[in-house]
Amino acid sequence: MKARIVLPLAALTLLSACANVKDVRERDPIFYGSTPRSAEEYTACVAEAWKGMGLQPERHDVRNGQELVLRNSMGVEAVLTTTHWKGKTETRLSTRINHRDQSIVEAANLCR
Repeated sequence: MKARIVLPLAALTLLSACANVKDVRERDPIFYGSTPRSAEEYTACVAEAWKGMGLQPERHDVRNGQELVLRNSMGVEAVLTTTHWKGKTETRLSTRINHRDQSIVEAANLCR
């Protein structure tokens, strides 16, 4: 009886661990702010900083800006969205894994 319960729960846990961009983007941000830079300049700066840390961010265009996505073996780890709207460039970083939060936040903050 226990095996019938444990196996479906294990499968459900594995499936819920695989996050996508939308899942992570919708989480509360661990960093947000504004910058005088354009969305493209700011995103390029953060991408270079993250690459210098040995990460492989993916850069995508989004409506009114750009987005950086960090992936790992379990799906999307972090999403940085930077948009320009009504003369302001705003950025927002959400993550689902805490082990790297501080270093990626520092890089995002230094690029502002």
